[in-house]
Amino acid sequence: MKLKFLGTKGEIEEESPKHKYNSSLLITEKDFKLLIDHGFLSKKLSKIRPDAILITHGHPDHFVWLKEDEDYQGKIYLTSETEKAAKFKKNFVIIKVNHWFKVGPFKIFAYKVAHSLIAPAVGYKIKNSKTLIYNPDLIVMKGKNVLKDVDLYIGDGSSVRSNLVRRRDSQLFGHTRMTTQINWCRKFGITKVIFTHLGKEALKIGDKKLEKMLAQENMNVKIAYDGMVRELDQ
Repeated sequence: MKLKFLGTKGEIEEESPKHKYNSSLLITEKDFKLLIDHGFLSKKLSKIRPDAILITHGHPDHFVWLKEDEDYQGKIYLTSETEKAAKFKKNFVIIKVNHWFKVGPFKIFAYKVAHSLIAPAVGYKIKNSKTLIYNPDLIVMKGKNVLKDVDLYIGDGSSVRSNLVRRRDSQLFGHTRMTTQINWCRKFGITKVIFTHLGKEALKIGDKKLEKMLAQENMNVKIAYDGMVRELDQ
C-alpha cells in the first residue's frame, strides 16, 4: 500500500509551510485510490480523483458536504449519523460499525471512538497485504482490541503534552495526547506510528523537535506533513 498524506492539520487557523490542508489520507493499491476524509481546506477532488472515499465523522475539516456541494460521482462511505448531518447528498453508502466491509482491494473495519458529542466519530482498520489503523480524532477507542495485528498506527496529533478533554453531562469529548496513543501501540506491539491532524501545540514545536520528544526505544514515530508519501513497508 502506498500512503500519501494530502493534508495534516486539524480545524485550526494556524498553519505552517508543511501543514496547510486539513487532514486527509490517500491510500493506493493496484491503481485503486481510497481517500479518507475530505474537508473544507482540502485539495479539490477533481485533482485527487479517488475511486472511493471514507469519512470518519461530520466535522468541517473532515466532511466538506456539511456546507459545500463539491462534485463527486463515486461512492462515499460513512455512518448514518454523518449522513444525516450532510446538507448536500451525494452517492452515500451507509456503513455498519463493528463490521468488516470491502472497498476495492481493501477490507475495512469501522469502530466507534469517543471524540465529539454532536458528530459521532469512527476510526478505520484497513487491511490488504498489511494492516493500518486511522484515528485522526479521538479520546479513546471503544474496544482497544482493534489494535491487534496492526502494522502501522496513524493517530491524532491535536495534543502533545496534555489531553484536550472536556466533559458535558458526564460525557467526555476532545482529543487524547500523542504519548497516550504511543503507549497503546507499545502494549499491542505496534512499532510504527505516524501522527496527523496536528494542532496548535504541535505546529509551534515543529516536526523535527516533536519527533525527538516522542522518540521511543524500538519504535518509529513520525510526524506527517502535507504531501508526505510512504510505502507501508517503510
